[in-house]
Amino acid sequence: MRYTALLFILSLFSFASEYKNIILYYQFENYSKACQTGIKNLDTKNEALLSMIADACAKDNKIDELSKIISYLKSTKEYRQNRSYFTTLLLQKSLILQFIKDDIDLSYLKFPKTTHLISKIFSKIAQKKFSILIKKPKTIKIDMDDKSYLITVSRNAKDTLVIKEYLGDTLLKTNRIN
Repeated sequence: MRYTALLFILSLFSFASEYKNIILYYQFENYSKACQTGIKNLDTKNEALLSMIADACAKDNKIDELSKIISYLKSTKEYRQNRSYFTTLLLQKSLILQFIKDDIDLSYLKFPKTTHLISKIFSKIAQKKFSILIKKPKTIKIDMDDKSYLITVSRNAKDTLVIKEYLGDTLLKTNRIN
């Protein structure tokens, strides 16, 4: 009986340690580790921590991971707003994939605008402000903020968007949106 109680107490300290690690990763802008560690140690009753984990995942472009969190964000106005934001990103990613793979029209859709790259790309596609470089699967080019973006799907991971960011002919960054 004592052994079981000791294990329980140690597991509580272990969880507390993981939560501290998630917070530290987030504070030091290691969003990849914050997202990864957070997803492995979800506490569905701690909406503040869930919001932090979801934000880390969004900043690390792990958009699909948001689906594991959004249904738990509901107790306050702030958490419901977070839920709407993360749901928007998830849906926009899904619709961009359909646009690229299945050639669906997005021009009639309206979503809240966010500062996330996915939202900016979605907005340009919905406004039909892009050029098609390759037809199947689509590779498109979008000019925005003195930069150009090439958007397509990954050859290896078919549900991953690849967004290459250029300044002139110089590749600045490759974003993989999982």
